[in-house]
Amino acid sequence: MSSSTTTRMPRAQRRSQLLNLATRVFTERGYHGTSMDDIAGAAGVTKPVLYQHFSSKETLYVEVIDIIADELLAGVRAIGDFEGETTGRVRYGLEQFFHLVSVQNSLRLFTGNEAISDAVHERAAKVLDQMAVQLADVLMASRRMSPTQSRVIGRGLLADTQTTALLLDTATDDAEREEILQVMTSYMVHGLTGFDPLENPQIGGSVLGADGTARTGADG
Repeated sequence: MSSSTTTRMPRAQRRSQLLNLATRVFTERGYHGTSMDDIAGAAGVTKPVLYQHFSSKETLYVEVIDIIADELLAGVRAIGDFEGETTGRVRYGLEQFFHLVSVQNSLRLFTGNEAISDAVHERAAKVLDQMAVQLADVLMASRRMSPTQSRVIGRGLLADTQTTALLLDTATDDAEREEILQVMTSYMVHGLTGFDPLENPQIGGSVLGADGTARTGADG
């Protein structure tokens, strides 16, 4: 090891350095592909030094989630600062979430597909709850709705956002990604009324169009 990597640091500074390096290594290799030896090596310290700051790999990983979460929550707050109409704001939010989880390589974690431990799952779930509350605040700043209504809708929008991120991640080209963004943006802004109903719907009852006109279904 070089003298620069073994220089003694104040405890708080060393801990911050280890967290930043762990975030980089975890996002590059994933939880199961990373060992404490890998992180210690990247930091230029011995494994006992690493364990002085973090009792286990799982404990360290949960703190890494917190670092990523801060960026995600800041991204949600930025949606409220977006200057434009509702459709543009929703699309911006979808793109922001996908960009953040892609850069941090944390898509599986924040879409519920990274099963590591109960502690990790609970922390990720808490982050998603916080994001839903932030979305609720954005909604209440522009719509007449109660706190309960905004929280329910916030959680629903977040679920749609997670689904969109998964679809964008598996899209084969820019054209498909653009179509996904357009479809999900329209759905989140207008619901099913954003899509023109058939002239003769093949379902019972009636189908409401975006203009408020109802078309009677086959059994109506």
